Amino acid sequence: MLILIGILSFGSAALVRWWMNRTYEKWRVVPNALGANGHSVARHILDNNGLQTVQLEVAPGKLSDHYIPSQKRIRLSEYVNNQPSVASIAVAAHEVGHALQDADSYKPLKLKAMMMPLAALGNNAGILMAVFGSATGNSSLVSTGMLMLGAGVLMQLLTLPIEFDASKRALKELTRLNLVDQRDYDGARSMLTAAALTYVASAASSFAFLGFILLRVLKR
Repeated sequence: MLILIGILSFGSAALVRWWMNRTYEKWRVVPNALGANGHSVARHILDNNGLQTVQLEVAPGKLSDHYIPSQKRIRLSEYVNNQPSVASIAVAAHEVGHALQDADSYKPLKLKAMMMPLAALGNNAGILMAVFGSATGNSSLVSTGMLMLGAGVLMQLLTLPIEFDASKRALKELTRLNLVDQRDYDGARSMLTAAALTYVASAASSFAFLGFILLRVLKR
């Protein structure tokens, strides 16, 4: 049963990612009504919220956009930064949403920042410790490895409310500042919904993976 759940989870995650890319490709070629690129929209929202000190940079790669709380810095992928598409302003506004969370001391974002080192270590070393401990009969090592893997999964769960809230803030600001018409709003909402669901699918896949590892360890 667990294997079947895992297959369904990974399959669903792949399907959601395909839908996300399809949605992005659809709206990345549709110009927004303002003719504004992601950089100008992000800067406008930041400045209107008193966040002039938050810096904008260009990041290499596709959909590599992210916010760095410790540096008060938003990095936008080259396309999002430069192109005046509906997808560009949706993604840029979403990243600004994270900066707004930071300015509001949004607790899940603060907690995620604190947990990131442990989660990164858990993802990298947890599985090795669990498998090695199982092979050598070291129950303490198995328990430690599973706890570290669990921290990585917990991080995925914590990411969900953060991403949904950032998208909610993004749509609110795009509307409040009259940066979108009805068509652009619908496109931005579709983009942000698809992006949020990729995090849901990723969390489900992580749970399935953790369950699979736990099953293998218990069998040993």
